[in-house]
Amino acid sequence: MDRRVLSQASVDWQRHESERLFGEDPALGTKAFRRELQGCLRTTLTTASDGRRRLRHLIDVGRSGYLERWATCAAEEDPPSPEKVARAVAAHLLDSGYSMDGLNHWLRQGRLGLSATDLITEMAGLLTAPPTCWKVVVPFSALHGWEELAANLPHWVDGRAAEEIMAAAGAKLTAPAVGALSYEVEARDAERALEIVSDVVERLQARARFSGSETVTPFDRAAVLNHGSAMPLRMPARGARVLSLAAERQLYLVGVEPQHLSDRRRSAVDEALEIASALNHGPLAPAIAGAWSALESLLTEARDPDERERVVAATRAAALVACSWPRAELTALSHRIRRTGPGDLAERLDRCASNRERAQVIAAELELGHSLPLERSWRRANDVAAVARMRALLADRTQVLARVRRYVETSLRRLYRSRNIILHGGSTGGVALQATLRVTPPLVGAALDRLAHADLVAGVPPLVLASRAEIALRMVGDELGPGLCDLIE
Repeated sequence: MDRRVLSQASVDWQRHESERLFGEDPALGTKAFRRELQGCLRTTLTTASDGRRRLRHLIDVGRSGYLERWATCAAEEDPPSPEKVARAVAAHLLDSGYSMDGLNHWLRQGRLGLSATDLITEMAGLLTAPPTCWKVVVPFSALHGWEELAANLPHWVDGRAAEEIMAAAGAKLTAPAVGALSYEVEARDAERALEIVSDVVERLQARARFSGSETVTPFDRAAVLNHGSAMPLRMPARGARVLSLAAERQLYLVGVEPQHLSDRRRSAVDEALEIASALNHGPLAPAIAGAWSALESLLTEARDPDERERVVAATRAAALVACSWPRAELTALSHRIRRTGPGDLAERLDRCASNRERAQVIAAELELGHSLPLERSWRRANDVAAVARMRALLADRTQVLARVRRYVETSLRRLYRSRNIILHGGSTGGVALQATLRVTPPLVGAALDRLAHADLVAGVPPLVLASRAEIALRMVGDELGPGLCDLIE
């Protein structure tokens, strides 16, 4: 903030939001700890302030025993909702240095049947072990100028040795290796070590693009020596999807009309998708900057109030995501039920002409209190959770949608602040940037999906759709308001 990357108004908004979130966390700590934390959050928190120093210390104090306190909460007679517990516990482990792939692998090693209390207790045990120093060898099929620029580096491995290392790790290279680079990375699991090394390789490629040659080509697998295996060299999928382009047969409907020399216009949605194209697989900085710019290009206009921290694009995108959520969830449930086999409900769903009709059928069943014949598969627990979410929504439409919107807007505001840190502060090392890229891509994808469908299929401009979403959230449940499956129709 002292570099004027974030204004005081932005920090103030985050302070108030953090205070609200901490108040909803039953495992945060004792009354005395909460009182101290609240006192810190009510100061300005400038870089050199006493409040910020105290907050830094309190964060370290609160980390100790956090998962054990959640295990106690989960064992209570009236525990918090399973999803609330899961979000808090998973976020704590990820922020502590574990990877999503690594935790998923750990869970599937015979732990899926544990009770919530036992599982969280085992997770707390994970954090008692120190991080591991992983040794990762990345082979290259092409590395421009390696003889002069890389062969004398202390972490260089020659081509023959690289091929032998990969063979010992169980990976057969598809082409000769010119050599490899060996890295030592401290991480909680091997998957996270590979993510860190993938980021290092991307930075290496970014440098090479400015040297007049882009021939820095790693193989798609790297050897983790103290893991005894070769693993994919890639960042985890970020989950930004715009599925309506394929569903509505619009994916390749680009440039069909003659491209005139002086008039090569593209739709605003196409331009936004191009701006956000780095979101799924690109480096951190272009991914965050492009994601926010795409939303801003579609959901702001010159006549918007000139308030620095209003962040109107986040507000409008959050309304769109909240409005699209019920039908998406109900539609997914309908497709699961259709796969369960013959039955009255499955037959009625088969007779429906659209996803909207199928979603309405499922909503009616849940509103009547009927159970759903869910497919017995590895996804069944996810589907049970989805049913619980929809029952809660049907019981109190206004409050649940408002809560979902608030969650989404908070995350998208974080995306906006992260973008400012990157573009105005020139930094890609902010503590919140990785977490931002972990949370926001699916939300940005959901917003772009609705905007693309409305603009390319129905001819509804982005800002018109956003206005519809705002009104729908205010009128849901009213006699003249929209139904849950028609919030932004």
